[in-house]
Amino acid sequence: MVMELGTISINPKPGNRRHPAWPDMTHSHQSKQDTSSLRAGRSVRRRNRRGAMMVFVAMLMVAFMVTIAFSIDLAHMHLTRAQLRSATDAAAKAAAQKLSSTQDTAAAKQEAKDIAKLNIVAGKPMTLDDADIQFGHSSEDPTTGKYSFNTSGTPINSVVVTGDRTKGSATGSVKLFFGGFFGAADFEPKLSATATYLERDIVLVVDRSGSMQGQKSRDLKSAIETFVTTLNGTPVLENVGLASYSNQGRSDVALTTDLSAITSAMNAMRFDGMTSISRGMIAGDQILSGGRNTDFVERTMIVMTDGMHNTPNNGRDPQNEATKLAAKGVFIHTITFGSGADQSRMREIATIGRGTFSHASTSAELIKIYREIALTLSTVITK
Repeated sequence: MVMELGTISINPKPGNRRHPAWPDMTHSHQSKQDTSSLRAGRSVRRRNRRGAMMVFVAMLMVAFMVTIAFSIDLAHMHLTRAQLRSATDAAAKAAAQKLSSTQDTAAAKQEAKDIAKLNIVAGKPMTLDDADIQFGHSSEDPTTGKYSFNTSGTPINSVVVTGDRTKGSATGSVKLFFGGFFGAADFEPKLSATATYLERDIVLVVDRSGSMQGQKSRDLKSAIETFVTTLNGTPVLENVGLASYSNQGRSDVALTTDLSAITSAMNAMRFDGMTSISRGMIAGDQILSGGRNTDFVERTMIVMTDGMHNTPNNGRDPQNEATKLAAKGVFIHTITFGSGADQSRMREIATIGRGTFSHASTSAELIKIYREIALTLSTVITK
């Protein structure tokens, strides 16, 4: 049997569901487009993030460089001020020493200039003009211990040196490394120093009572010798006198620059009797009264004892004598030596006399105390 098959034409109507086995070519193409767009978006966002990060890093680098530049200039300014302070102090002290030895302001002024030039400030020798150097009188306020300077005061005992690194100064201003970026290309420090050359009349008041016999007297002689040796090594011209006391006070050596006279008198001293500290202070005051002009010379008394004030002096106790001496401008340092010394009374005397109190238990401590006091009696920077 023969069957004839005709041609079958299939033409699905719009909206008919496709057969599951047939691929959806339209959907596949759309998915590829969506994936490509997604990838492109991610790439753009990554590029944007990288760009933002680069901008942030660049800003941090700028801030870091600014901080470094500022730190360098700040360190340069601190170093310059330190160098300027050192140069100014040195020039003032040198001028004061020259003034004391010559009483010649021209010589002192030249000395200040010479010493200033030996000091380097911001890479340049420090140069002083005449106007940077002033002379006058400094005096200490007994109530505060502070010095005041007066250009019209006499006698002349002080020098004020101004270290000037402003634009109009002899040395000029200090150039900053990065100051131009901050609107300040120059650093212009200006400092001053006042040096007062204090010449002193000093009287040593020592205890020669019987309790000082033996080893104590030898220890005291060693301490006084150290004191004299130390003074001889300082640049200040000191006139030194020696008073001693037991039952009575005694002026052993008048004020002198020949300090060997002090050690000679100590070596010849004999020790016996009671202890009258006030009589020793009166003897010391008599020595100071024969000293130099008190407007120029500072007067100092150093009183030591190993015992107790046990000899009446018509009601004149050591504290009363200290009050009288302080009213005359005398500074009083006190020293006690050994376990039997009246530390309380001697501390009070030092307070009245605006001086220091020290206690020594041993020979080594006594020597150290006298040496330290001697070292304080030198040129000082008063401002």
